[in-house]
Amino acid sequence: MNPSFFRSVVLTFAIAFSGSAIGQAQETSAEASLSVQGRATAFPNVVALRGKCFNESRVIVIATEKPLTAKQFEQVVKANAEETQTLEGYVSYIKASFKEDGKLRYLVGDGGGAVFSKKNEATQTILQGKATVTGDRVKGEVSLNEPGEYSKVSKMVFDLPILTEAPAAN
Repeated sequence: MNPSFFRSVVLTFAIAFSGSAIGQAQETSAEASLSVQGRATAFPNVVALRGKCFNESRVIVIATEKPLTAKQFEQVVKANAEETQTLEGYVSYIKASFKEDGKLRYLVGDGGGAVFSKKNEATQTILQGKATVTGDRVKGEVSLNEPGEYSKVSKMVFDLPILTEAPAAN
């Protein structure tokens, strides 16, 4: 085999492979944070999954400080998608619940010294958000800006695959 032809084949393969790896890295992006009375907490682990609320399907985006364990993942799947919950190991989290059409229903959380549950209603302005659900993927944004003595500010931005099982532990 011609050595220069072989090098060009290998180089073409390497470029194609690195391009697909870059594409895969861009397939998942998410960030989430919560500030309670000015104390900020970052939630670097964000996953999306499907759950239920009174037998209606919901897409749940949950952000945690550490990756969910398989047991915590199952807790989230089995729980009412719109309720606050205590995860095994007392993990801090923020969780957004969406209808299949992308309408935000609730933002609930436990972190920064606060446990909260905010329903998205037309009469309120402190909670905003929407998602686009396309097959097994969700992309969207949620923001909470609650003033007052126990002020809370939260932001989630995500473009994620919707998982059917807990991600493998690293």
